[in-house]
Order: sequence, then structure tokens, then C-alpha cells
Amino acid sequence: MEVLNSIIYLLMEWNLSMLMFIVYFVIISVSGTLINFVRNWVPLPHAFIQAFKFGKMAHTAQVNALVAHLEVPKRWFMHFYIFASVIVTVAIMQMWTLYVMRSPLPAWASLTLDVLSTPHRKPTVYFLAVNVTTAALGLSLLAAQIYRRLYENLFISVFSSGRINILHYIVGHTHYLGAVILLVSEAPGFDGEEQDVSISGVTYLQIVGTLVCFFGFAIQNKSLRLLAALRKHHGKKVTEKHIMPQGGMFEVVSCPHMMAEVLVYLGILLILQRHTGWIIVTLWVISNQIQVAVMNHKWYQEIFKDYPRKRRAIFPFLL
Repeated sequence: MEVLNSIIYLLMEWNLSMLMFIVYFVIISVSGTLINFVRNWVPLPHAFIQAFKFGKMAHTAQVNALVAHLEVPKRWFMHFYIFASVIVTVAIMQMWTLYVMRSPLPAWASLTLDVLSTPHRKPTVYFLAVNVTTAALGLSLLAAQIYRRLYENLFISVFSSGRINILHYIVGHTHYLGAVILLVSEAPGFDGEEQDVSISGVTYLQIVGTLVCFFGFAIQNKSLRLLAALRKHHGKKVTEKHIMPQGGMFEVVSCPHMMAEVLVYLGILLILQRHTGWIIVTLWVISNQIQVAVMNHKWYQEIFKDYPRKRRAIFPFLL
């Protein structure tokens, strides 16, 4: 028991969730840059490329048998959102208990936040504290994103028989757990200090952030419906063939659904303002979406010889 307490104490000295996102940000930035921009001049190990690329972009040259055994079906993406739905629902229930029922945070919830973030999770003097309205609105929009993505995975998206590396699968689960933990970790009542939990008025910046999120919701849903329609006829799956997407924001970017993901997290960042943890989460999301979008864009250009030159990878007229 003493050893277990020592381990827990050691873990509490580190903000594990923030450290995880920093590591993810560095890995995706370095690996994505190597594969997207350096590989044409410097040969990279095939096992490394195979582990990083997935789905339609999957690396097929000199396939490594060990890496191949560490792959799972791409359609398991839906597991991310099933797991995330449970996590964010628990967080919402705890927030309701704190802010509406005025009951203290349970010991197990405090311990979880202490271990997965840190007991010392008050923002520094250089950052703004998160108030009740800000935290509740940010968590509600993140929950809406998760619930909507679960619905889209279950009832809209048509997955191919492609596969993803087990590391992608693990990252998908830990992303949502870490995002929820970091979002609430600095919120009043969750930050380990006794303070007022009264609801304040909504600011103009919070309204703008909410509108940005809803804009992202709409773009992502429309884009995923257009992608699904390429493989459906009268609502039923008829093919797994990859067809050049057209319509909507696909006319200007190859991956509008990834641009929309960035918009959602930026919208929540506008609401949370200088929330220390959410800045790291947003940087990771932006880096990840850019690197994957660039890979998709290059794949489209290689496969479809008449691919529109005016299209960018993820941000209209920019990248």
C-alpha cells in the first residue's frame, strides 16, 4: 500500500494529460513533416511509414509483418466516440452536481483529476481563470461534438475495409479522455479549491466561439454526408471504391471535415480563452489535422489525374 501511495504521489507531480498532448504534438509534427515533406528527398523506413499512414493512404510497399499484426479495422473509429460519450457524460453529470445541485465533487472524481492532471492545476498569473459559464459552455460544446460524431459514425459514415495501426487506436481513446480532463481540471469546483460557483453572464467572445463551433459542426456533418453518398445508392452501401469528392467545401479543400474539426476546437478555445490545458489540446488537434489532411491531399492528387489544382489540403486558399 505504501508503494502504491508513493506511485500516486509521483504521478501527481506531473500533469499527465498535458504531458501526453505535448508528446502527441511533437510526434505528429515531426513524423508528419518527415512523411509529407522530407520523404521525397530522404528515404524513410517502410515500417515507420506503414505505422503512420492508414486507410486509403496505407503504405503497401515492403509491408512489415510485425506492424501489420498491430493493426485494427478502420471502422473501429466509432469506438473512440462510444468511449468519449461515456467520459463526457460523466463530466457533465459532475458539473451539474457542482453547479446546479451545489454538492461537492466526489472523492473519486477529485483523485482522478489529481492523478490525470495534477493537484496544482490553478492557472498561472499569466492566464485567465475559467469561470462557471465558460467551463459549462465549453464542456457542452465538446459534448455536442462527441455525441454528433458518434451518430455520424453509426448512421452516416461508410467505412472501407481499411486498417489503422493500434497506436492510432490508442491515441484516439486517450485524446478524448485527456481533452475532457484538461477542460474541467481548471474549472471552479474541479480545481481543488473552495470558491464561488455562481453562473455569470455570457460574453461576446463566448458567443463568437459558440458560432464558430456551430459553423464547424455544420461543415463537418455536410462533408461526411457527401463522402458517404459516394459509396451509397438509395441509402445502402454499394461500394468501397474511393471516388473524388465534390460539392460543398470539397470544391475548395480536400478535407473540409478536418478543417471543421479545427474550427470546433478553436471555437472552444475562444470560449475558454487562455485556458492552459486547452491551448495544448488545440495545438495538437491543429497539427494532427493538418498533417493528415496533407497526406489525403497528396493521395487524391496521385490517384485522380484530373484533380482540381485550385483545391488546397485543409484551409481555403492557404494550405
